[in-house]
Parts: sequence; C-alpha cells; structure tokens
Amino acid sequence: MLKGQFGPCLYAYCVCCSHLQIMLQSNGFYVRLLPFVLLIIEKIMELLVLDAKLRDGSVKPSNLRKDGFVPAVCYGKEFESKSVQVEYQAFRRLFRNAGNTQVFNLVVDDEKIPVLIQVIDYHPVTNKFNHIDFLKINVKETVTAMVPVEIVGEAPAVKNFDAVISVAKQEIEVKCLPMDIPREISVDVSLLENIGDNISISDLKLDASVEIIDELEETVLSITAVEEYKELDTEVVPEEGEEGEEGEAKEGEEGEEGEEGEKAEGEESADGEKKEEEGEKKD
Repeated sequence: MLKGQFGPCLYAYCVCCSHLQIMLQSNGFYVRLLPFVLLIIEKIMELLVLDAKLRDGSVKPSNLRKDGFVPAVCYGKEFESKSVQVEYQAFRRLFRNAGNTQVFNLVVDDEKIPVLIQVIDYHPVTNKFNHIDFLKINVKETVTAMVPVEIVGEAPAVKNFDAVISVAKQEIEVKCLPMDIPREISVDVSLLENIGDNISISDLKLDASVEIIDELEETVLSITAVEEYKELDTEVVPEEGEEGEEGEAKEGEEGEEGEEGEKAEGEESADGEKKEEEGEKKD
C-alpha cells in the first residue's frame, strides 16, 4: 500500500512506467518492470510518514531533547490539539525531503493525521530543532502557504556587467489545495540581459490550480549594479563619538543652567537676609 501523497505517487508511477516501456520498446525489448518501479516509489513515499508519540507532561522538554526527541504540537481546525514528540533524526530526514510545503502523515497511536509543518523553532546557538508546530489540514480544503523562490539559469547581465541579482522576495504566498502546493517556485533569470531588468510576480508561471496571494506588481528579483547594491546594503548608523559629544554638550549646558540657578537663588537669599537685618535695626 502506498503511503503519504497517493496522487503524486500514482502520477510518478505512471510516468516512470511509460518512460521505461518506451525506452525498452525502442531497443527492441519489452519488459514489464512495474513491480520494481512500484517498490522504488513506495520506498520514496515512506519518507512522507512521520511517527510521533503523545508527550508525557511530567517530562521536561530539555530532557526529551537530550534523549534524541523534539517536542512538538499538532493542531488544526475542528481538531483537538495534541502534544507530541518525534525522533530528531527521523524529522530531519523528512524535513529534508518534504520541506514546509509538502503534506505528510503524522502517525499518532496508529492514527494518520495529514499535516503541514507550520512553525519550526530553532535553538539560538546550535540551530538545532527546538520545537515544531504541525498543522492538521483537510486535503479537500484550500490552504495558504509560503513557497520558497528557486533561482534557475544564469543572467547574462551578471556575466557581462559588474552586476548582481538582488532578491526582493525569498518566498511567495500561494493559495491552493494542500496536495497542489509546489515545493518551490522556479524563477528563470536567463533573459535578464541589462542592469535594471527585473522579474515581478506577474511574470511567474504556476499551475492553474495555484493562486498567488501576493501583489502581482511586486518585484521578485532584479539586476543591480554592484556599487548600487553595496549602497542599498549599507545601513547609515550615527557615529558614537558624535552622539557622545552631543550628549556631553547637552549635559554641560544643563550643568551651566543649574549653576546659574543656584547662583540666582543664593543672591535672592542674601538680599532677603539683608532686608531682615535693616528691618530689625529700625525697630
């Protein structure tokens, strides 16, 4: 029985079989290798199943991580959230193949739950998986997802001029059925011949079943001169010396104002005492 995404698996199965038959027929042979191809596809699709265990609330997450597990939670629409744990290495292998955009089955107590990876929390120092959020989805309802941009080809402008590819959007937000979410969106830069050339979202070619949520006028990437790119990449930060001098000057002014105020108060106090003495002498 095929596991994971049955639709893509069946499609891959048919394509592989078709190519194999054409190739073998062209050489004068006709060999049925369908069982062999099916076995290969089934092994590949096994990567899209992740076993999980319900988490014991009395065990600290730090202890789970020491034992080679990642604490996680699974939640979704009209679904009772579950606190689970998954094996670190098993999740790493699945994430390498599925990424954030591919549906897979999270198996909890023999229950297969179709999910997407919603959020991954990384350790700030080691960058290891710290916590995972799985989103339970309905394969018949559309969802929104952030799909990474993949640059393909070589831009003539980069090769012929002192220029670089400046990427404005690393991900594109799309809306479609979960099984139709593309793994990445390819952006071909081979037609960018001059500095200033760009590719906007409206130029992207996606399947009709995938709707782009982002504004079509938004620029995905552009060809920028190296010098201009450096200027855009440089942040203008005030020098500490200048701030210090301004601060000291301000403090000095405030100090002088304080001294003048104390001096004025002293003079007023002296005048008052002098008037009191004159009044006593008259009495």
